[in-house]
Amino acid sequence: MGEPARAGALLLEGERIAAVGDEATLAARRPGASRVRVERVTPGLHDAHAHPVAWGQALAELRLDGLTDPRTVADRVAERAAVTPPGAWIRGGGFLFDQYPDSALLDAAAPDNPVLLSSRDLHSGWANRAALACAGLTCGSPDPQGGILPRHADGSPTGALLEGAFAAVATAAPPPSRADLERGLADFARRGFTAVHAMTLEPAGALGWYEELAWANALPLRVWTAVPRDAWRAIEPGRRGDDLDVPAVKFFLDGSLGSRTAWMHEPYADGSFGLEVAPLPAVEAELRAAIAAGWGAAVHAIGTRAVAEAIALLGRVAPPAGRTLRLEHVQHVRDAELAKLPGLGVFLSLQPVHLVGDADFVRRHLPGREREAFRLRDLAATGLPIALGSDAPVADPDPAAALRAATTHLLDPAQSLTVEETLAAFTRGAARAAGWDDCGVLAAGARADLTLWEGGRVVGRIWRGRLDWLV
Repeated sequence: MGEPARAGALLLEGERIAAVGDEATLAARRPGASRVRVERVTPGLHDAHAHPVAWGQALAELRLDGLTDPRTVADRVAERAAVTPPGAWIRGGGFLFDQYPDSALLDAAAPDNPVLLSSRDLHSGWANRAALACAGLTCGSPDPQGGILPRHADGSPTGALLEGAFAAVATAAPPPSRADLERGLADFARRGFTAVHAMTLEPAGALGWYEELAWANALPLRVWTAVPRDAWRAIEPGRRGDDLDVPAVKFFLDGSLGSRTAWMHEPYADGSFGLEVAPLPAVEAELRAAIAAGWGAAVHAIGTRAVAEAIALLGRVAPPAGRTLRLEHVQHVRDAELAKLPGLGVFLSLQPVHLVGDADFVRRHLPGREREAFRLRDLAATGLPIALGSDAPVADPDPAAALRAATTHLLDPAQSLTVEETLAAFTRGAARAAGWDDCGVLAAGARADLTLWEGGRVVGRIWRGRLDWLV
């Protein structure tokens, strides 16, 4: 499907774009058609990397976005505890700490409630002793699989939780629900998105919830979802109705920058190198098995070492035609690995909005290596297709904020993308990364899923050819 030159009007018929051209010609073709006038129309926005269940849950929980002082976070928890029944869990997230705090602050803030808080990046957390006890984590507990449980000198857990240790406590808390998923998806739709790529970190029953909504024709936007590495053998890849696609397996090679678990070649300022969350030979064996069974793959790699290993891995694994390979995040890249990307045959899924929260963190914890971070312009120059997303709830799925972050790079203005490049990566690039050829473009025959703009912000959405909302 070809991409047309910029035009003044679109004609929609049913759920498809019938024609693209000048307003007078299209009005003459359908003189009775209703009209909507806005400054800019783009193909429907995709959030190409998000966690809809976690986002819906975050919307109902304690929001700690931007907080860096554990004492301030504890004060917020105390306020919530004052109106929470004894024994009920207090959940929240969004903080970013330089040092992992002790549970004592949370113990004092909520003595009668288990408390579990997630960092902004979802790769670490903070719990009080009541929550640790609910999870069975004590002085003698080993580190949970794929995680680290920082300890006091006497061996007792400090309350900080890295990677799999956070998951171990989360499993003891009340699980997310289908209502959380529906709340999250509805919020994406209200922001002008017409598709979201769901990247696991969701409860075991989440795929069933997506399927129930899909078969009931009740999804408010199209969903592309990866499945966890430990679950794909029991699932059939492919579409469920018109709006749900389940084509890929998610693999993790490392953690995140904010938790200093992103796997690096050189150490952080504190001397650590991050975390290899799974043995590479096991990841490769599982990836090859999944591809042989008909799956594509999305590989999470943030630190320089993880990105290097992911590029080497994906260079050895070439899927049959029609299977998508995606490299998620690609946040810290050395020149040596950048040179290996052209022609690799993968999609790059990036989140420039993380610059807002991570730029200062990069300066403080990776001094002298800022140029390796968020190389948007350099990655675009590789010629590989780029898709953009928010990683919500790591960042709010705010299209205007994402546009500003990509076009005004906070670490190196030369690495900025243009407005047109950014919008293309949120639309056509993301659609290509999903393997969808009939959306993400303004052309006759394409899906009539559109996002409407005025003054650099979203003001409306057309979903399946019908005006869903307009400010």
